[in-house]
Amino acid sequence: MKVGLRVPMFGWRATPDHIEAHARAAEAHGFDSLWVSDHVVMPRQHDSEHRAPFKVEEAFLEPLATMAFLAAVTERVELGVSVLVVPMRQPVLHAKILASLDHLAGGRVILGAGIGWAREEFEVLSMPWDRRGRRTDEMLQLYRAFWTGEPVDFGGEFHRVDGWISRPVPPRRLPIWMGGNSPQQFRRAARWGDGWISRGAEAPLLRKHIGMLHEAAEAEGRDPADLTVAIHSHVVITADRMEQAAEGLAALREVGVQHALTTVDFRETDRVPELIERFGRDYLAELQQD
Repeated sequence: MKVGLRVPMFGWRATPDHIEAHARAAEAHGFDSLWVSDHVVMPRQHDSEHRAPFKVEEAFLEPLATMAFLAAVTERVELGVSVLVVPMRQPVLHAKILASLDHLAGGRVILGAGIGWAREEFEVLSMPWDRRGRRTDEMLQLYRAFWTGEPVDFGGEFHRVDGWISRPVPPRRLPIWMGGNSPQQFRRAARWGDGWISRGAEAPLLRKHIGMLHEAAEAEGRDPADLTVAIHSHVVITADRMEQAAEGLAALREVGVQHALTTVDFRETDRVPELIERFGRDYLAELQQD
């Protein structure tokens, strides 16, 4: 199983120095990936049952800009976003941005893609909330088409392209992991993606979701083994609970998770590199065994 670390994107810890120290320590001590998350703006109040993972009064960085920074201070680790809200963005422009980012990063980008939950965020960006799932379907097709470097001819319900080209081409097939637990997201993962990424869940529910993903893959004529199963876990690495963190990640591996995201306790900002080093030295290699 691969193990990734989320980087500090919110509040006073979201500084170049803290992010660079976090990233360099993770790469030096064997972690496989670094992860960011996505919000452009947030209202003080909103109607959704979900809540932002930060205080709206704090800084919260733009994910793709943060990934570009991470690409500049690392060489090996993969760089992922969990998840980018695809339908609140213009698809042709963001196909270009993602391909350019992957080109500059040397083929290390992973696109976690979701359809979003904050209606107000769509509204302030002048993007329609309704039918965002169907627009996502078209956007995924446009991403794949533009990433070939060939002329794109596309006529859909929401987008039309007549023979336009975008380069550079990503150095590898840029992985798209669909986020969310709906049948539609499993279908999108199987039809256009390379994997599935979701929040942590109890083992029975996680097994059910993996089963749904595999069924969707078979329905699309794909081998389920070709789709990566990734979890944005609730595991936090702290100074006094490292063994418990390792056990939590090992439990995910037993269920069938192939790439687990975890967090180092950001409250201990000055000790983060030390905590990353300790966990990497004492627990990481065993977790990464097949």
